[in-house]
Amino acid sequence: MPTSSLRSSSRLCVAFVLALLLLVGVIFAPASQARTRNLVVFGDSVVADPPVGEYLARKVERGSSNSTDGRFCPTSQSNFGVRAATKLGLQAADYSCSGATATGTRSFFGGGQTIGVQVDRALADGALTPATARVVVSNGFNDTYSNAGLPGEEVRARFVASMAPQIGRIRAAAPNARIQVVGYATIADGGYVCLFNAGGDLRDRTYAPQVGQWEQLAQDMQRDLAAAAGVEFLDLKPSTADRGMCAPDHLRNWAGIVDVNASPQNLPFHMNARGHEHVAEVVARS
Repeated sequence: MPTSSLRSSSRLCVAFVLALLLLVGVIFAPASQARTRNLVVFGDSVVADPPVGEYLARKVERGSSNSTDGRFCPTSQSNFGVRAATKLGLQAADYSCSGATATGTRSFFGGGQTIGVQVDRALADGALTPATARVVVSNGFNDTYSNAGLPGEEVRARFVASMAPQIGRIRAAAPNARIQVVGYATIADGGYVCLFNAGGDLRDRTYAPQVGQWEQLAQDMQRDLAAAAGVEFLDLKPSTADRGMCAPDHLRNWAGIVDVNASPQNLPFHMNARGHEHVAEVVARS
């Protein structure tokens, strides 16, 4: 065979081998290179914000507001976790669920699902990876009133003891993620709540100091957790101080039981759409 033909064949062979190696490299590239950067959400009904129809349907079907294994947890597609992900250009992976607690105690909104179950689901789905950019954890209020018979200091200690290991599991699976414990927006006005907002200045002003106490306890629990786990605590109280249940229609971020003229809402006694947008903006800018 002429020398020129041998050289041509050799070049073709080398090119073929290089192309094959490149193809194999693409097929068997580390999974982390192909994973999508995402924002993972863990929390209770405040972040989940399920449409009320889906929430009630589940409550009737299951006999409680959530299944403890987390397989039946409707959420809003526009809650603050999903909105924040969109603002940050990340894919949302929302594992929040109504009624979730740290310790598994039964709450008014659910049957005892823990944040640990949510982390289990995220790990099983492969949602927590080195490509995960942000993790939002927002819970605690259900742990306050469901443990009302215990001293506040004990409730705080139990919350941290239950939640800190979950933060550790999240960090181990998503070592590059920025983990934020997101507090609750302002709810009560001192010792008062406004359960019925009929528009304008037509609203009740009901003395319910326990709500404010639970709100403060949840704030303390979340701050304790962030400090113990070495992650960020995102305090929403300063930016929502005048936006609670008793705020004027054009400012109100937290709905009462009956609430008109403020902003669309899903569940009563939860944040409305304006509130979710505000928190999403705070998370995205933090």
